[in-house]
Amino acid sequence: MKTVFRAALAWLALLCAAAAAPPKDSHTVDFAAHDGVIELEDALGPYKMPANLQPRSSSWYSFSATNNGARTAMRVLEAGPSAQAALAIFPHSTRPSIISLASPDPGAIVETAKAYGGRAYLVTVPPGATIGLAVEIANGESPPSLLAWTEPALAAHNRQMAIFIAAIAGLIFAAAAIAAGLAVMTGHKAPIWAAATLTFVLLARLAGSGMFDASLATHVGGPYGLVALFSGLSLISGAWLGNLVVPIDERWPGSERFLRIALGSTAAVAGFAYIGLPFATLLTDLLVVLGSGMLAAYLLDRGRRGSQPARMLTPSAIVFALVTLATILTHLGLLGRSSVAPDIAGGFAAAGAVLLALAVAAGEGIAVLPGSARSAPTERLAIGASHQGIYDLEFASDEIVLSSEAARLLAFDAPDGARIPHPAWIARIHPEDRAVYEQALSEFRGQSGLAFRIEFRFRDEVGRLVWLELRATMMGEGGTPRCLGLIADIGARKQSEGQPQSAEALRDPLTGLGNRAALSHALESLGEGFLDATLALLDIDRFKSIHASLGDSGGDAILTQTAERLSTHFAGEAQAFRFSGDCFALLVPHAGESAQALGASLVKLCGTAYTEAGRSVFAPVSVGLTVGHDARDTADLVRNAELALMQAKRDGGGCARLYLRAMAAVPQGDAVALEAELRAALDQGQIEVFYQPIVRLAGDSVAGFEALLRWRHPEKGLVAPQEFIAHSEGTGLIVTLGRFALEQATRDLAQWQRFFPLHPPLFVSVNVSRRQLRDAAFETQLRQLIEGASIAPHSLKLEITENAAVSDMKAILRRLRALGAGLAIDDFGTGQSSLSQLKDLPFDTVKIDRSFLTRHGGTDGASDSAVVLGSIVALAHDLKREVVVEGVESAAEAQQVRALGCEFAQGFHYAPPLPLADALNYIARHYNTRSAVAD
Repeated sequence: MKTVFRAALAWLALLCAAAAAPPKDSHTVDFAAHDGVIELEDALGPYKMPANLQPRSSSWYSFSATNNGARTAMRVLEAGPSAQAALAIFPHSTRPSIISLASPDPGAIVETAKAYGGRAYLVTVPPGATIGLAVEIANGESPPSLLAWTEPALAAHNRQMAIFIAAIAGLIFAAAAIAAGLAVMTGHKAPIWAAATLTFVLLARLAGSGMFDASLATHVGGPYGLVALFSGLSLISGAWLGNLVVPIDERWPGSERFLRIALGSTAAVAGFAYIGLPFATLLTDLLVVLGSGMLAAYLLDRGRRGSQPARMLTPSAIVFALVTLATILTHLGLLGRSSVAPDIAGGFAAAGAVLLALAVAAGEGIAVLPGSARSAPTERLAIGASHQGIYDLEFASDEIVLSSEAARLLAFDAPDGARIPHPAWIARIHPEDRAVYEQALSEFRGQSGLAFRIEFRFRDEVGRLVWLELRATMMGEGGTPRCLGLIADIGARKQSEGQPQSAEALRDPLTGLGNRAALSHALESLGEGFLDATLALLDIDRFKSIHASLGDSGGDAILTQTAERLSTHFAGEAQAFRFSGDCFALLVPHAGESAQALGASLVKLCGTAYTEAGRSVFAPVSVGLTVGHDARDTADLVRNAELALMQAKRDGGGCARLYLRAMAAVPQGDAVALEAELRAALDQGQIEVFYQPIVRLAGDSVAGFEALLRWRHPEKGLVAPQEFIAHSEGTGLIVTLGRFALEQATRDLAQWQRFFPLHPPLFVSVNVSRRQLRDAAFETQLRQLIEGASIAPHSLKLEITENAAVSDMKAILRRLRALGAGLAIDDFGTGQSSLSQLKDLPFDTVKIDRSFLTRHGGTDGASDSAVVLGSIVALAHDLKREVVVEGVESAAEAQQVRALGCEFAQGFHYAPPLPLADALNYIARHYNTRSAVAD
């Protein structure tokens, strides 16, 4: 009954409103006009219903319709769009709609027009008649937009809009699909965020067209809140895409933190808009306009500074910024009122989406942006520190892209790098050197993966003629789309090579042998004959100990006697040189015996005792040999001998090793080659993190792991860290490798703690070098890692060697601990610091080197190792530090450290370093079930 009563009241209200329609001359509209659509806003007059007849919270209006034609006039009435509804402080729950429409005139026919929507009404006016109409409109402006369509015009309009909206949605969807497909194929972050941006743009356009109206999606905050949510998310995704491609920290260091805060705030406001909070929709719209404009301006600025990825993204960013600006101006009524204005804006949005998809698909610098984009600034600093720059020749565009470091070497004013047409680059090369440059590119272009090195003179931006060295590799299959390498200024070396040197300058004053410069001259004088030569490098083993025992004069005497032996034994057959401090070189232009036989004779010659001050002194040597036909030039010859010498040292010394090509996998001493090798290894997934278990001695259950890097080389197999870590320290690549180890260990630790919620939680220790600690970006990177991973506080432990943990590191270590990282002092007792320093540094764990187990006879009861270990353990416990003993290799050693009260132990007695899958299995077999957290 209540429903029937309310319906009757509503109908009565309509009749009263219609009967109170104003005179014809004030609010009368001719329905017989030839216009396909008539805007009735100006013809509407307000009508206030009596309070007891007001059934709904809506507004009433009245107007008159006349038919001045000879035929019956029929019009479909529907509420027009509300331009300012999206900017309302209090959001509307629905779009403007006609609630009721009625006329008291018997000649008028008013009926619902369901074919045109649930809120459309068909009004029929007889010829020559004038009727009064009353309309109830919800969520409209005052006065609202009310459209009167002829049926053919409305049908055509709806059909055209459906096609147009479908086309817009199809274009944006295709663009998003392209980006998503590229993301799946490459696995990189830039296409992922591009696909997310386009998806949210598509959803915003569909929500704006009314597709989700009256669905659960608009049940909370209404259609305008849903549009605001999708618009805000599209801005957030687009802004983060821009930051991935051209990081904001490169322009303003440290500003990414503020960007994250701004995007997080935008997400919160968009969420508030979706649930219908006052002011939130208006604020979201303003943030989208400002944010899209700022993003376009930032990309435009970075593009002007030489960033090619920024240039490729700029057109789409500008289009999106203009679309959002036009939308807000339309809402404000500054661009007039049109029912098709939003759809026109959608068309431009589709154009922007296509531009973005094309930029991502065609721009190699965007599509294959590495997943760990954050590493780029640090890697560039490492390259810049070695006074080199990146050279990137794109054959498709016939342009060279120079990094900022390379641009600076050549005096280009381009803080973000330079882009130079290849013909213009060639024109700057000295005419005598152009053939060398062009021949190298021509010969190697079809050989992907092969590296080459050339030297040439180049006219820089200020007119100077500089000597450059290019070490590069052809990248890509088939047409070889690019040539990537490092470029360096070698003017100083060329100048020194060009100066004549005196005989004294080529001779070592102590031994009388030729020095390293003399060896270079001798090699160059061989010309192509170096291919038949054999070069041997000899390094005295344990010379530091000999020098420490005999003093300066005794050490010099051993060097002099070694030189005499070489000169005498090989007189007339070979030339001997003092290559460096305790290292000698022997050049055999035409070897009469095999290189292996020469190496054996050198080891034997230097293996007999020397006599110094009445004492017999043994100074055996390690020998590295190489033959000329294994080298491309004399520099390669020396480098190969150094690699062979390093192998002899690794094999224990007192032996000779002949150079093999596999030794070039880790080019010792060649910072450029090592950097290229390791960078390729990281990109190709050759660097892996292994985990050696750390066991809790009370129960022999797994407590955690130490993360250790391994290089799975395609030719040499599994390469141990001592093969490349020391060289990475020297070149600065340890920062990149260390960051990789931290990121991988953090991800794996988070996974383990989810699978095995133990108390205390599992931990992972990661070695951190002094260079990493002093890196300006290290603390920020560590904070982001810890904040982004769900790991227990202090369960990610940083292992720092005793020598690195000097007093000036105290403040840094305290800040790292405050970030939530645990700290362990590694190899304690082997460095130069005193035991008392331990109390001043914020370590929670002390790792004791294996040497304390073995230096006094291992587990022999008569040894004093227990006393030494006991003292260190007691000191650590007094200072509330836990103790880990490394290198436990037997059950007896395990029992020894357990008896001393050590908390943890690690070593081959428990397990060797394990790959990730085996480490997970080890946890499953050895975790203490009594430590598991109860549900």
